[in-house]
Amino acid sequence: MKLGEKREPALVLILSILTFGVYYLYWVYQASAETQEFLGEPDTSPGLEVALFLLTCGIYTLYWDYKMAQKIVKMQNRVGIRQTDNGVLYLALDIVGFGIVNALIQQNQLNEVWNAIPEQRIPN
Repeated sequence: MKLGEKREPALVLILSILTFGVYYLYWVYQASAETQEFLGEPDTSPGLEVALFLLTCGIYTLYWDYKMAQKIVKMQNRVGIRQTDNGVLYLALDIVGFGIVNALIQQNQLNEVWNAIPEQRIPN
């Protein structure tokens, strides 16, 4: 199990805007891969996740954001930090057109998980 990369949430937003969404797709790929590896629960391949984002013109985002919320809760539980299920919030933000905010919240939560793990010990 590998520790995921800590990223600055604001930088995720800025790079996503500057690259017209290309960085966001890269981030989705990385976040999917890191959460699957951390949890040891293979899921939809990260490449397929990105393809589904593109093929559905973003509709897949609704499912992916909700699924990430559930995975993040499992990760928070595993490292012993307060669990926050933002699934409904993510869906609401997606529906009103502010889905990019989800990436900032998710990255912040992932950073909290990565920060809660001492470098020497990664839980199984």
